[in-house]
Amino acid sequence: MRRRATPIPIGLAVCLLLAGCASSGVTISRSDQREVTVVSPVPTSPEPTSPVPTSPVPDDSGLPGIAPVAWSTCDDQPGPWQCGFITVPMDYSDPSGAEITIALTRFPAADAGNRVGSLVLNPGGPGGSGIEIAYDEAEAMPTEISDRFDIVGFDPRGIGRSTAVQCPQDFDAATDSFDGCIDLTGELLIHLGTPNVARDLEMVRRALQDERLTYLGYSYGTALGAVYADMFPDRVRALVLDGAIDPDAGLSNTDSGGGYDFYAEQDFEGTLDVFHSLCDITSNCAAGPDSRDLLSQVSDVVRDTPAPYFANGESLTRADVDDIVSTAMYSAYSWPVLGIALRDAANGDASALAAMYSWLQFGYPADMEAEADFDFANVAIRCADFENRGSGSYECADFPDTAESLPVIGPVDAAATILVIGTQHDPATPGRYAALLAGALGDAVDISWEGAGHTAFLSSGCITDIVVAYVVEQIVPEDGETCPFVEGAATVNERADVVFQSLEPDFAIDSIEPLLVEQGVPGRLARCVARAIVTSGGERLVVHQILGVDSPELAGLRSTAAMGCQLTG
Repeated sequence: MRRRATPIPIGLAVCLLLAGCASSGVTISRSDQREVTVVSPVPTSPEPTSPVPTSPVPDDSGLPGIAPVAWSTCDDQPGPWQCGFITVPMDYSDPSGAEITIALTRFPAADAGNRVGSLVLNPGGPGGSGIEIAYDEAEAMPTEISDRFDIVGFDPRGIGRSTAVQCPQDFDAATDSFDGCIDLTGELLIHLGTPNVARDLEMVRRALQDERLTYLGYSYGTALGAVYADMFPDRVRALVLDGAIDPDAGLSNTDSGGGYDFYAEQDFEGTLDVFHSLCDITSNCAAGPDSRDLLSQVSDVVRDTPAPYFANGESLTRADVDDIVSTAMYSAYSWPVLGIALRDAANGDASALAAMYSWLQFGYPADMEAEADFDFANVAIRCADFENRGSGSYECADFPDTAESLPVIGPVDAAATILVIGTQHDPATPGRYAALLAGALGDAVDISWEGAGHTAFLSSGCITDIVVAYVVEQIVPEDGETCPFVEGAATVNERADVVFQSLEPDFAIDSIEPLLVEQGVPGRLARCVARAIVTSGGERLVVHQILGVDSPELAGLRSTAAMGCQLTG
């Protein structure tokens, strides 16, 4: 259910590394090549930037008063990024009781004179950092949005820089009991359910001084957006819910029972079938022409296949291979990398596969601490959202009872129509849920991308164009509108060729350059060396560099390139 499996959301990370997202690769449609069917355009005028008041913002939401965010420079980001925090009740039924802090960041609108307001992001998870996704996606955000909206991220309660769950030092979610984390986190665990996060989101809106909320939520973030719309329907300006959850998930918390006691019933096997079918009909896929057989061979022998050029060369297990393949299904942009890693392993070297395991989970260079924090927050929020967790999930059996769990999503009478997005071959939140969630909300439309991977905005150019029109101009697309997997591909073979196309050189160079600096290549030489690797090394060695595989061929090329770059200045 994660939106991100790396410090950068995986769809965006691999897109930047391999295909350039909407500018090239799997999605090639642009708004000037298509028409958006307008159902209910709502003209808006820019809201002027107002002076920051010093007193709490008045509101009729029934929540406590809140002062505007006092923005200041960020410790870990250059300007124009700004950071701040607000204080909210831990328990909204006891507003005078214990308080917690919610941390925020913003990238101010580039065109301040035509600023509309704030676009608030949530990456899903649950447990993902809204601050980190703001950092990751701000530069990739279409200029139509970044010109007129502050890009705002906040860490929900329990996460990251906000008042967060706590675990013992050196906690390992793979092997350690959660008991120590439960003891250290204490009462906060009772109040991590989505209804309280939705109240926090309303407090964020008020502290940002936006008359109504403009919001983009991925995966679990669609649950948060839907609950917000139910609780604060008059405050909706534009809600984009991308990667829709099952609206009936909360049934498992009711007396009548039923429903699926998770946010959505997943379908990784269905997405894997798409990977195999496309890989096997294009010469661009290194794992073809029988990728199912190749994967089976690798799984059978991987324990005895060395991985000498990554980390400590530790062997992988069949379960590790299953995890790698499943995680790669989160984005079709990672499929060319998976194909190369599988082919390497079949040829007797599992280094790229082992590196991919680390890269998909922790990024490269690895951010292990961030992943450990995410793991417990993810479990703690899920356990807070589902009351029957003791019978359905052993990992939640020792958690305290929840103050409020995830409700069933029902009809809302929102101030503006909500936009729900589904991806047909989404492994974590299958595309069928988009129509179901929009139907449950009532005051919503659903659109779909015929692609593969988890969520569609910034992965599909067609979907991105629709979202831009909706967010900026409040143009509501036709209910049920569909965007193709690959715009302009007339046949399945053409689609497969694009999905597994060669690395996009400029993006590969931009991605490799900072990695070389991390590895000790002098900054003045790094771009020259990166260019040599991309132009001379071939796709396999470029992937090795991206993954951190120090294979002899790559090491030799890097050394030769460095000497050549020194000679040419």
